[in-house]
Amino acid sequence: MACQHFADRFLGVPTSPQPDPGVTRRSRHRGTSIDEAPVGSLLLQVLRAHALLGTEMLRRVGLVPPHEILLMYLDEHGSLAQSDLVYYMGRDRSTVTNTLQAMERAELIARMPSPTDKRAMVVSLTAKGLRAVPVARETWRQLETITTTGLTDGQRGTLVAALTIMRDELNQAIDAAALTRTP
Repeated sequence: MACQHFADRFLGVPTSPQPDPGVTRRSRHRGTSIDEAPVGSLLLQVLRAHALLGTEMLRRVGLVPPHEILLMYLDEHGSLAQSDLVYYMGRDRSTVTNTLQAMERAELIARMPSPTDKRAMVVSLTAKGLRAVPVARETWRQLETITTTGLTDGQRGTLVAALTIMRDELNQAIDAAALTRTP
C-alpha cells in the first residue's frame, strides 16, 4: 500500500480515503495468470506493471523507453559502434536502428560513420543527451524505490539472488536451444 501512495504522489493522483485495514480486498493486477505457472505469471504481472509505471514516469520528464537505457549506457561507455548497442539491447538490428533514428531526431545522440570501418556507425551522446542522463538515472532510482518499498533489505537481497539464478538458468536454456536448432 505504501508503494501505491508513493506512486500516486509522484504521478499527482489525488489522495482518497484509505480502506479499512481489516477488510480484505482482491489484489488488482495486470497480466497473465496461469495456474500451472505461478512464478511465470507473477513475473509477467510485475514486468507489465513496472513497464507501465516506468513509461509514465519517463514520459513526465520528457523521455521514452528505451531511450533512457541507451543514454545511460552511452554515458557509462562513451561513443560506441551501433552494432555494440544492438548486442547490448538484445534486440534485432532494425528495432535498434529505429530507436537510434528517433533519438537522433530528438537530438539526444549523433551517429557518424566509423573512421576505421566505413560500414559501421559510431553513436555518441549530444549535449542534450548528456543533460538527459541524470534525469533518466533519477527516474530509475524513483522507480526502484516504488518497486521495492514493501520489501525489507533482506527480502530485496533474496529477490535479487533468486532473479539472478532464474535469469542465468533461462539464458542457459536459450543457448542450449540455439545449439540444437536445425537451420
